[in-house]
Amino acid sequence: MTDSLRTARGLSYSITDLTPPWSRASRPVVFHHGIGTNRDIWSGWLPALAASRRCIRFDTRGYGQSIVPPKDHRWSMEEMLEDLMEVVALAQGPVHLVGESLGGTVVLLAAIRHPDKVASATVSNTAIKGAGIQHVKAWRDEFRKAGVRAWSRSMMERRFVQGVLNEAQRSWFETEQDKSPEHVTVGLGEMLAAADLTNELAKLKCPLSILMPDRSPFVTARMGVDLLELVPQAELTVFPGARHGLPFSHAAECAARTATFIERAERGDTGRARLPR
Repeated sequence: MTDSLRTARGLSYSITDLTPPWSRASRPVVFHHGIGTNRDIWSGWLPALAASRRCIRFDTRGYGQSIVPPKDHRWSMEEMLEDLMEVVALAQGPVHLVGESLGGTVVLLAAIRHPDKVASATVSNTAIKGAGIQHVKAWRDEFRKAGVRAWSRSMMERRFVQGVLNEAQRSWFETEQDKSPEHVTVGLGEMLAAADLTNELAKLKCPLSILMPDRSPFVTARMGVDLLELVPQAELTVFPGARHGLPFSHAAECAARTATFIERAERGDTGRARLPR
């Protein structure tokens, strides 16, 4: 496993490589987290994936150890895409992309715009049309009235069903979320709320796995079905009893399904399906 490194654009990243010499040719996985957390949200995925392929995780601009833009920064999906593609370039070849929430939206955009660089895409609790996302538009007022800690406490309830995390997991996630810069979080939330990939999704040709919670207050399971119907080579899995923190609360299950999906994608054995959990 590498120590934390930094790209030319100021993104902090790490590479976990536990592969034996005979697996070096396996295509890497690049992970993109969403708003209010950092690359360590994917730690629970590594046991299922890092033994067979390199795993590259990075802190999204504004979070973790990555560069924090000034308060007047103008956020855009194009900038987020450029950040992701800088990390993808580290692999020197096609990669499997995994993204959650905003990270999933950026992953979809990368698969559409850079098909030669993306072998497959997996997205979790991801919206394709920001206008349908609940709560995000109220974040600016929430921060102004109550501050980051109150926002973070509210987000914990929206992310996780009671009892789904142990105390150590809950404490870690809450502590990291408490560090969220207000201008970054509000800026990214408003940017996502204005995004709409609907008209571009027919261009997405790589295998796509959609992982959706059944009770996220931000994205509905119906949004996963909408995405399934727009992409030619897609599969959908709905996780019952899960909220918006699905890739963290159900890390082992999501990772195991993703590992199998990636293997099938490399064999050309994927297609339209609604997979039972």
